[in-house]
Amino acid sequence: MKKRSILALLTASCLMLASCGQTAQETPDPTQENTGSAYTAGTYEATVNGHNAPITVAITVSDNAITKVEVPTENETIGVGKVAIERMTQRIVDEQSLACDVITGASITSRAILNGAATALKEAGMDTTELTKAPAKPEAKDAEYTADVVVVGGGGAGLAAAVSAAQNGASVIVVEKLDILGGSTNVSEGALNAVDPERQGAQGIEDSVEKFITQTYEGGHSTGDMDLITYMCENAMGSVEWLESIGVEFKDEVGTATGALWQRSHYTVTPSGNSYIRVFDEVMSKMDNVQILYSTTAEELITDGDKVTGVKATGRYGETVTVNANNGVVLATGGFGSNKEMLGEANTGVWSHVDVTKLGCTNMYLSAQGAGITMAQAIGADVTGMSDIQLHPCGTPGTGLMENIRTSGRNRIFANVHGDRFVNEGAARDTLAQAILDQDEQTYWIVVNAIRYPSRDFVDANGATIANMVAQGVVVEADTLAELAEKTGMDADKLQASIDDYNAIVRGELEDPLGFTANNQADQEMLEGPWYACKKVVTVHHTMGGLKINVNTEVLDTEGNVIEGLFAAGEVTGGIHGENRLGGNAIADCMTYGRLAGANAAANQ
Repeated sequence: MKKRSILALLTASCLMLASCGQTAQETPDPTQENTGSAYTAGTYEATVNGHNAPITVAITVSDNAITKVEVPTENETIGVGKVAIERMTQRIVDEQSLACDVITGASITSRAILNGAATALKEAGMDTTELTKAPAKPEAKDAEYTADVVVVGGGGAGLAAAVSAAQNGASVIVVEKLDILGGSTNVSEGALNAVDPERQGAQGIEDSVEKFITQTYEGGHSTGDMDLITYMCENAMGSVEWLESIGVEFKDEVGTATGALWQRSHYTVTPSGNSYIRVFDEVMSKMDNVQILYSTTAEELITDGDKVTGVKATGRYGETVTVNANNGVVLATGGFGSNKEMLGEANTGVWSHVDVTKLGCTNMYLSAQGAGITMAQAIGADVTGMSDIQLHPCGTPGTGLMENIRTSGRNRIFANVHGDRFVNEGAARDTLAQAILDQDEQTYWIVVNAIRYPSRDFVDANGATIANMVAQGVVVEADTLAELAEKTGMDADKLQASIDDYNAIVRGELEDPLGFTANNQADQEMLEGPWYACKKVVTVHHTMGGLKINVNTEVLDTEGNVIEGLFAAGEVTGGIHGENRLGGNAIADCMTYGRLAGANAAANQ
């Protein structure tokens, strides 16, 4: 059997679809009469808000059954919302229900589809009472698995570890608590920092590994582990080449992620961090030695004496799942940015003057709970840098998610609620975040124009369009700056002065008192409309603290000794980024240490 063994005893109709710990039911026969609803045969549509844009849901019914559900109009996120569309539409038909379990990790889109289908039927005058009753729980049965390497977490670091371990001859089981792969990598912009003489040389960019190391160390307030930093910086380009060897395509030109401090950020040809996840998924689908357990929540590490030998988990229906590891376990469960209690306890460092528990988080809620840290601590693992919490300037008001117009890139200004520029837009993330927190209302507008969005239907690097963002009510558009100021409440004269100053800086006629330096190849004058503004807030983005590892990705105990059989990679670890992570270094970290952890776990006989 190929790697798609999900969890024992799942029916074919609900494969990978039920929410963690929620319910499913056997597929009903659509030819049997549904006595609880009186259908009028036909196709009915409703348009509702999705995650990224309004979506249209079309539901087709016969006299006694739902026969088809489609979403003909949508702009949901690749690898997240689009997965929910594919699975939820089929699930509604299979279960003849509008109370289907959502896809964990894509719940907003899942609920939008259910809402759209129900709305369409209600608007057609049909009774949906029976359709919205929750289905019964199936019987939960315990299961046990064994592999050479067990990877906990199916995000960027975890999948890099899984593919690397499999390439090194190990059988691999990935334990993933969501119904989809990717974790926080899936919804990141995917920037990967690496010194790349070929790409950078063609762009006239001077760089070196030594500069990369220095900027990473000093950007982290000179508190990071120099050995870990050095290994990442020296091997990040090797990660780019490894990723290219398995099918990831990078653009020919590098850019600068928000807070990257230098032009060495590699971006994939297709939008966002999901590009890595799609390739990993495709590679693993062709491997006989990789297996994925979805909707399976790791609870504790299994030990035999001083050695870690597996993981005990809870399956989607509450069953106990035991996963034994012959060689080793790799923890890649992400950070703890969405765990308010853990976040509050840890916040004794640079942001101790800010109540971070009241901020949103850019990461997937279920993927950023600090589970790997607490599991490892329970068997004596040490942690480092737990107070090193990173805030990001690209949060969406109300959620903290990183959506809509992004702060990365060039040709934009940050304007406060009055219309004034207030910070060097190219500064480090902690500088940007503090400057925003110092503004009235602790919010600001990112202002762009036709340079960033040549048309309303232009698809940006994250797969979004201005047309959809405006339809969702999250972006303000205007033909002139004066109109934009009126619509946003900014002072028109101040906003015009901010744009004029920015243009003078780009022309080289003004030295920016805020410290912004224009790049002649990347920055252009912002002269003409249409103009677009998107409100932003500070949000929790990355927790730099975590498990203490050595340069071999082995987890250390509180005495500094290696915990046999336990490896870790990605945001679950600490020490690499110090007190502030450079934009683009998270993916470099995940891929570089993820592939190393997989290889080392595979070799750990």
